[in-house]
Amino acid sequence: MRSGWIGLLLLGSLGAVTCGGGPLSTERQREVLAAALGAYDQAASLARQDPARAADSYRQAAAGFEALAAAGVRNASLHYNLGNTYFRLGDVGRAVLHFRLAERLAPRDPRLAANLRYVRERVDPLITPSGESQLLASLLFWHVQTSAHERFLALLALAALGWTLLTAWLVRRRPGLAWTGLVLVILATAVGGSLLVQLRDEAARLDAVVVDARPVLRLGRGEGADLALQQPLGPGVELRVLQERGEWLEVRLASGQTGWLPAGSVQRI
Repeated sequence: MRSGWIGLLLLGSLGAVTCGGGPLSTERQREVLAAALGAYDQAASLARQDPARAADSYRQAAAGFEALAAAGVRNASLHYNLGNTYFRLGDVGRAVLHFRLAERLAPRDPRLAANLRYVRERVDPLITPSGESQLLASLLFWHVQTSAHERFLALLALAALGWTLLTAWLVRRRPGLAWTGLVLVILATAVGGSLLVQLRDEAARLDAVVVDARPVLRLGRGEGADLALQQPLGPGVELRVLQERGEWLEVRLASGQTGWLPAGSVQRI
């Protein structure tokens, strides 16, 4: 488990934003960040000789980072810090949640990937992805390992260059221009399709993580419904929200198993 953070990147991205209590100036954001990082450092230094005081400092750090998130600060560094802090507090569910949020913003960060993998190995029960999910992740690695922003930029570049070459072919009639332009336009279409699939998927079925208690997956809504799984789902189990009805969510696990959970037991990404 790699501790630490990308503090300078976080500081550089701070700007004046507004939260529920009013505007939070850039200066105030820097103060909150410095206090949170200081509390984390103090906790790390106390962890061996005074675990109780260390836990208090970790909670102070988490409160500071959460305040920045609530104020509208959104970047991978902040969620990376929160993931590390919650893991040190033994809160596996929120550690997974914030590492996943960071992953969306920095999908190829090696430290983040290592920490997320480390925390996932400590989730109980360990849900094995279905064979179909593993196959899709293997075949569409570029889809799952790049951010939507990166693919959007690639779409613009491929489409612009492809159509430029096709236009040039109409003037000069060189076969190489036509084939190269056509290939680039096809690649742009594939990237655009990837973006549409992601947008549709995120709109219809939001990612979520179990964060509280150990809810039991049921075949229907209500505490009297039959169990879909005998073992409760521990904090950190990842799932898809299929629909929401009142205080219950219909979800799908990575294994493909579906069922219902209390809405308050999970947090959406």
